Amino acid sequence: MRSATTDERMDERETLPISVCITTKDNADIIRRCLESVHDWTDEIVVVDSDSRDGTIEICEEYGASVYQHEFKGFGDIKTKSIAHATNDWVLILDSDEEVPPALRREIFDVFGSTGIVGFYIRKREHILGAWSHQYHVKQPVLARKEALYYQQEHLWERPAIRDEYAERTRDLEHALNNYTVDRVSERETKMMQYSALEALQIVELDKRDGAAVLLAKGIGAALYRLVVGRAVLDGYRGFYMAFTDVNHYVTTYAKIRDIERLRNRRPEDWKEIWLEEECGR
Repeated sequence: MRSATTDERMDERETLPISVCITTKDNADIIRRCLESVHDWTDEIVVVDSDSRDGTIEICEEYGASVYQHEFKGFGDIKTKSIAHATNDWVLILDSDEEVPPALRREIFDVFGSTGIVGFYIRKREHILGAWSHQYHVKQPVLARKEALYYQQEHLWERPAIRDEYAERTRDLEHALNNYTVDRVSERETKMMQYSALEALQIVELDKRDGAAVLLAKGIGAALYRLVVGRAVLDGYRGFYMAFTDVNHYVTTYAKIRDIERLRNRRPEDWKEIWLEEECGR
């Protein structure tokens, strides 16, 4: 008689008391992969949606997810709302374009319940234009107890963090999340236009305007970091394309700051609502 494989032994265990928290809007084409990777080993899926119209909600409900509607006011804000809906003490924060691969799932089963640990830092492996990248995201504490985790309230690049009093009670996991960053060039360009609109809004609201030269320098710095430190140079044309979009993002952000200033002068009462709907797709 053959012995059970690691996957089979894992599947015989009970589900883990983890609430998977996913935020989404009009992601029907990609969210099923995310849900499929977590629905059979965690005991709750929480989805916070922002008025999807493409069937996203129906797909989430197929997997038994609890779906809540919230107006989008920034990535940090919407992530925080998803955590608030979770009924378990532990949460796993995912984007709709991410999945938990089998190796990471096994590792989570092995380490979950470690004495004194309140959070696990996990890196993300990027899938770009049809191939896996050599670049990984910086590890973030996306699996943690609710009381230890918080999100910075920013419009762009939400940053999960562990509260200071729990900082010594975390550990890194070896395996990575799969992040299907971009499949088509047009998809990347659409995302970057929305991201630059959100970052421009953040800069205007915080009154932290930089000149065009400073933003250009930031873009060049981000591109070089991606290519050299992130090893994206090994990705060939994919890496150079992504680096180019880093530079373009900052230049476009500067132009959109000017757009906001003109819009605010014309429509002082409702400029922000117009910007979020028309430029940010929210």
